[in-house]
Amino acid sequence: MSCEHHHHHGSNGDDHVPPIPTSQAQSLHSKINLAQVTALNLENPRDDLPKLFKSPQHRYEVKPVIKSDADEQLILHVPFLNGSVKLHSVILRTSAHHCPKTIQIWKNSPQIDFDNVSDFKPHFTVQHPQIGVAFDEDDNDMPQVVESDADFVEHHMPRHIFSGVQHLTLFVKDVYDDEDQCRLHSVELRGEFTELSKDPVITIYESAANPADHKVVETPNYQMGTN
Repeated sequence: MSCEHHHHHGSNGDDHVPPIPTSQAQSLHSKINLAQVTALNLENPRDDLPKLFKSPQHRYEVKPVIKSDADEQLILHVPFLNGSVKLHSVILRTSAHHCPKTIQIWKNSPQIDFDNVSDFKPHFTVQHPQIGVAFDEDDNDMPQVVESDADFVEHHMPRHIFSGVQHLTLFVKDVYDDEDQCRLHSVELRGEFTELSKDPVITIYESAANPADHKVVETPNYQMGTN
């Protein structure tokens, strides 16, 4: 069983504030609409993308490796199922040799792409440390499973900003050592999920009753006879 000794990071000047601990019980894996997750500048086949979001049972699997294509930048769009999320943290497991550095994050901004990303001020920016899985897939010796918590990095989100989240966007802006590709092994999201009502609640309010609209059904006034 994992003791979850992964690294914790804050950003945007909040490093002095102790983060509120999270647990695997707060995993949002089952609340992600995996069939609708998309990525821009993705080298992998589309079918690989949902496997980036691993269930707790598959937490230590490092394949498939999600890779950027033409350059090191990658945009991930993550929609949630019929509900609203209060996001507590984002846990990343990356490659040590193709490690993301700056990651910008938005809530409820599914329109972001490479043509307009510079027009949107990030809701949060994290500086990811150069920590990751030491195996390199190019060497063909990377195992399917690496049971180590040391290369998971948890980035705590400002919860007052990341409430009411129905869609999350992550933009890997750059990587370390001027590499021309970023590589991700897993993304885990933790927080609270509130399911949205499928049927709208319609309240009918009448300010003043109109007698003409309320016909009274009268019953005959029978009089009991006496013998």
